[in-house]
Amino acid sequence: MEKWGGKHVTNWMGNLLHWWNQRSMKGNFFRQSLIIVLCITSLPTAAVGFSAYLMGKKHIEQEVNRTQQVLLTKALQRMNDDLTHLELTATQWAFNPNFDQQLRDVSLKERYDITYSLYRSLMVMKGSFPLISEVYLFVNGPAPQIVSDTDGVFSIQKVEQQTQYQSLLTHNRGAFWLDDFPPFDPKDDSSIVLVHKLPGIGEPYGALIICLDKTKLVQLVKELSSDDQGGSFIVAEDGDFIVRGSTDPKRPTNFENALKGAVMHRASDTDAFLFSWENRTYSVSYGEFSRLGLKWKYVTATPLTQITQPVVIASRIILAISFMGLLIAAVLSWLASKRLYRPIRHLVSLFHDTKTSQGGMKNEIEFIAAQWRDLTRESEELHSKLQQAYPSLRAGFLIQLSQGHYYSLTEEELRQRMETFGWHLKDKGFVFILIQISGLSYPEGKFADTDEQLVTFAAANIAQEILGHEDQQADVINFQDLSLGILMTHSLTNSDSQINSDTAQLAQKLSDTFSSLLKVYCTCCIGRFTPNIKDIPDSLQSLRQAMRYRDLQADNQILILDELLPEGYRGVHYPFQLEKEIIHALRMGLRQESMRLIQPFIDELVHRSGKEKLVQAGVLQLLGSIQHTILETGYHPLYLYNGGNLYEQLHKMREPEKMVQWFQHKVIQPYLDQLTNDQDLKTKRLVEKVIDHLKAHLMADISLEQCASLFGVSHYTLSKAFKQITGVNFIDYITQLRIEKTKELLYDPSLKINDIAEKIGYRPSYLIRLFKKHEGVTPGQYREQLQAVKK
Repeated sequence: MEKWGGKHVTNWMGNLLHWWNQRSMKGNFFRQSLIIVLCITSLPTAAVGFSAYLMGKKHIEQEVNRTQQVLLTKALQRMNDDLTHLELTATQWAFNPNFDQQLRDVSLKERYDITYSLYRSLMVMKGSFPLISEVYLFVNGPAPQIVSDTDGVFSIQKVEQQTQYQSLLTHNRGAFWLDDFPPFDPKDDSSIVLVHKLPGIGEPYGALIICLDKTKLVQLVKELSSDDQGGSFIVAEDGDFIVRGSTDPKRPTNFENALKGAVMHRASDTDAFLFSWENRTYSVSYGEFSRLGLKWKYVTATPLTQITQPVVIASRIILAISFMGLLIAAVLSWLASKRLYRPIRHLVSLFHDTKTSQGGMKNEIEFIAAQWRDLTRESEELHSKLQQAYPSLRAGFLIQLSQGHYYSLTEEELRQRMETFGWHLKDKGFVFILIQISGLSYPEGKFADTDEQLVTFAAANIAQEILGHEDQQADVINFQDLSLGILMTHSLTNSDSQINSDTAQLAQKLSDTFSSLLKVYCTCCIGRFTPNIKDIPDSLQSLRQAMRYRDLQADNQILILDELLPEGYRGVHYPFQLEKEIIHALRMGLRQESMRLIQPFIDELVHRSGKEKLVQAGVLQLLGSIQHTILETGYHPLYLYNGGNLYEQLHKMREPEKMVQWFQHKVIQPYLDQLTNDQDLKTKRLVEKVIDHLKAHLMADISLEQCASLFGVSHYTLSKAFKQITGVNFIDYITQLRIEKTKELLYDPSLKINDIAEKIGYRPSYLIRLFKKHEGVTPGQYREQLQAVKK
């Protein structure tokens, strides 16, 4: 039971991991496809609801603004007509006979009849226009008076009030409006008054003051407000409120102040706009009108919330329905997208690489495209690399084939491999041509001895270019040692003579081209025609052996293997005398002589033998004699030439000039350098021993012959060595030693000249003469100089 439970959990975890891997393979393409389907199914309905909301709300706002503007225009027109009518009526009243100039000199309190007429006139005027609250008559006499139908006649006692009322008579207009006229009762607010000077013509003596009823003005202003949530008012040109429609007549609200500020900052006289205040939008309309020198602005604001509320509710219902449809469409679209996504997921799983990070796949189509591009790029790179490596592969195959490395393959397998490299071998046989390049060391050549690979490479390219114009299939094999191989095919139906003729013509063309372009000589050796590929290594080996029979005195040669005949016995031609002279020069250490004799030795070998094989045999014999001489002088060739195989190096050489240089610089020069160094060391040690002997036996009569006999050398060798090491001859060196010894002994004042002469082995007279010859003074004078220096 426990085992079954553990296995069940393991399977469940594996299924969960598989589901997660499949899910994680979904990239942006699946999500984008799902989003597109959702947008197609749900966005049109949402767009309709949202558009209805925006367009309906915008249209209602425009209509409300237009309606408010029309209503405002009509209200302004009506108010303007009423005030114009009032102004005309006031002008007519100004010409009433009751208001003539006699009032200036009449005491109204005494003349009751005049006062009564005035009361009646003012009462009629007050009742003739509904906006009039009071009508006052100001008479500017000796005692300024005010006449009112309600308050009677009273005098103006305060000087400030007198000045204020008298200033009305100095206004530049006969009739004008004042929107802040101070009240008669200090408890009241300022009034809006129409002032008309009396009389209408001439010097004014007084004025009619017509006060408007602010309550009725407020009602007139509030006609444009749909409810208490809006607002309407009239402001003066300086921004002061004249009439407000709010409930508080004394204190304007924050909304009214903000709305007034918005209107006063607009440049146009009449306009309509939307105004936002505390998350509510208002349709604002205002207009300007002038009254006898004053400019007033009539402002009204209506809230749009209640008007647009039905449209907003309908739009939200549509959006809610669209959202529900979006949820339903999301489920259906998810199911449909999974069904449509299966081919994409299958392609992703085919291209999916476990080494590729999951986070790197952002979009499935881009992932598939990237993988496809990578595969295409890798294929192109591999194809390009194969194309680049194809010549090297083909050349490597031919080199290994010619050297016999494919001996384990059958003929059929070799033909199949060659066919893969582009060879057409049906009814074809093979001919191998070996080309040996020479002449690099000759003065007329353009290459140095170290340019072997360069010359071989250039010759291989030229040969490949020439073979490209031939009818037969052919390929060049570069052996990198001044030799080339050419493998050609010929039809099996051709005769051997025809094949040899065609191949010889090609060899002649190659030889002439190399000579003209590269300034080198070449020997072409043509092998036997064979129908089998497995015979090619043997053919190459035969050609290399036949190449050794080339004539070294000829420039360009063409050898045909079938036409070569074994040569008879021609006698021995070896320069024994020159060999003896070379060996003698080496024994004597004569560097120039031994190097000079190498050239005539090899020249005589080439002249007398001619064939490369015989020349090589002669130089190998000379190398053996030189090594024998080196052994006799106490040197081992193995250590002298750092373990190099001289015979192998010489055996690879084909040109006589290179052989000469090789003998001079690789064989003779190292031996003579070592011999010279060793002889110099022996000579130095010999001279040092002789000098030590001379210093020890300075008093004795020593001669060159005695020292030579003592040290077992000839007097000539010792004299030459002494001169080479010290730079002076033997006698002069002994004299210098004795003079220096004399100088040392002269430091001792107790020694006499005779004693000093005895110590160094000279007679006193001879010492004095010899000392003066070398030092310019006698021994006694030299001592005196020493004593003078000490003092």
